[in-house]
Amino acid sequence: MGKIKNVIKLIVDFFVFLVFYIFIKIFNFFSPKIRLKISEIIGILLFYLIPKGRKLSLRNLNLILNEQNGFNYSKKEIKLIAINSYKNTAKSFLLPFWIYEYFENFSPEIYNFELLEKLKEGNERIILVTSHFGFFHASLFPTKNDKMFIPIRVIPNKFIEKYMDKIRFKHNMTYFPEQNYKSFLKNKNSKGVFVLLSDVRKPEGDKITFFNLPTTNSGFPAYFSKKENIPIVIVHNEVDKNNICHIFIDKVIYPEDYSNRHEIMKSILAEYEKIILKMPQQWFWFQERWKEFEK
Repeated sequence: MGKIKNVIKLIVDFFVFLVFYIFIKIFNFFSPKIRLKISEIIGILLFYLIPKGRKLSLRNLNLILNEQNGFNYSKKEIKLIAINSYKNTAKSFLLPFWIYEYFENFSPEIYNFELLEKLKEGNERIILVTSHFGFFHASLFPTKNDKMFIPIRVIPNKFIEKYMDKIRFKHNMTYFPEQNYKSFLKNKNSKGVFVLLSDVRKPEGDKITFFNLPTTNSGFPAYFSKKENIPIVIVHNEVDKNNICHIFIDKVIYPEDYSNRHEIMKSILAEYEKIILKMPQQWFWFQERWKEFEK
């Protein structure tokens, strides 16, 4: 019985892959500007076609964009922010399928790059921390020529994952399954850039407050920094109306300046709170980051 289920799953996965592959081939046939427009349309469709995600996005926005944080948005304005977030999210998630071509056609602007360069001069290992904001894959652009180590979420469809494996990274990137930090840590003494997301909710993670709301969060970037004495550089990017990425080297965190990893994590999240409140339409609001909070 188990073998039959495996065969059925394999057939279904292959069919899903074919649909996915045909879509990507058609998608990449269009010009870069049209691809971005198609991505926006997909984002709008997802907002209206997935009630659970839409409801969660609106809930999250109402939890944050309120009087406590100095906002007084109407329901219509909140909905518009959510729709723009979905448009941006769709563009961001489709970007890996043509990211190098994107950079060739939409040259990014980098701010405070000298801060990163100075940090690399004195440190053979650095941690690059980013979040689900803007075209978040583009945050790797400033370190594109460095050796990078990145945990990723493996796609359960083996055919799609194999395809992604071919296009995801170039020769200077080593990646690991997101759940397998042991493999990641085997490279802890390697020279290069360790890329980690800072805003990931983790059920068994550290209990924290994010925007003054209780939740849990992966404390791994702070843990890794403190344990190995590796400085953290916080990076984010903002996408303008012309789809140009403005990449900001925001802040450098030196672990020796903090008494423990929890203080480091607070500092990271405080930085992202400011970034998110500045441009809420570019954060990914559909994730259940405040599951513990009941309004």
